[in-house]
Amino acid sequence: MRRLSPGLLVGMAVAASALATAASAADMPVPAAPAYYPPAYHPVVYDWTGIYGGGHLGAGLLEDQVTTTTTTLLQPSGIPTKLSPFGVVAGAQAGFNYQIQQVVIGAEGTFTWSDISGTQATTSPLPTVSETSISTPRWYATATGKLGFAANDFLFYAKGGAAWMSVNYTQAVSTGVGNISSQTMTATRSGFTAGGGVEFGMTENLSARLEYDYLNFGTKTYTFANLNTDPVPLVLPVAIRSSTSLISVGMNYRFTWGGGGGYVTK
Repeated sequence: MRRLSPGLLVGMAVAASALATAASAADMPVPAAPAYYPPAYHPVVYDWTGIYGGGHLGAGLLEDQVTTTTTTLLQPSGIPTKLSPFGVVAGAQAGFNYQIQQVVIGAEGTFTWSDISGTQATTSPLPTVSETSISTPRWYATATGKLGFAANDFLFYAKGGAAWMSVNYTQAVSTGVGNISSQTMTATRSGFTAGGGVEFGMTENLSARLEYDYLNFGTKTYTFANLNTDPVPLVLPVAIRSSTSLISVGMNYRFTWGGGGGYVTK
């Protein structure tokens, strides 16, 4: 029998050791892959920031009290005549909002055409004589600041500022059948307004709103000096206290810009 050489014995030992190492490595567990956590989704809260414009339609209630300030042949001083007409109003608005977290600040201007007109007659102590007061607001305008609270796509807000009204005032005197004299004055009244509403964001740019506004124009005296009542011309000074309540629905289109006040929920 042939004897194995020392070199062959060493080679066989190395081969056996390599096979044993490979077998041991094959039996070792494979390291697990790192755990995968999908990113959490945080919805973006509706952003009210932007410049907007739109229109509104609604109804208005005028509250006028016309009071004689001087005793005349027609009426004694202090006689009030109250008018409470209502009618359709419509107009346009424009403004801007800026949202900081859930607080929304802004400013707005409105212009509203009016179809309100009221007439009220007051009987005179003289027989067959009566006085008629007519108030016809032609338009209203406001310039206001706004402060609101945003509940995602709902905005609850209050507003207040300055108000103006263009109105026709008419005094008519009837002194008998077919004998009527009247005079009309056109006046622009100024005052203040306060109100509020709720707005709903229908899309990123389009929203709908419901709003109430109270406009107060105080009291102002007007002298109707061109009432031709025969045989004596009549000068009739009256103080007119005026206010209006407006309720309307409207739509706004908002032009958004980057970096507004919208934020991501946690």
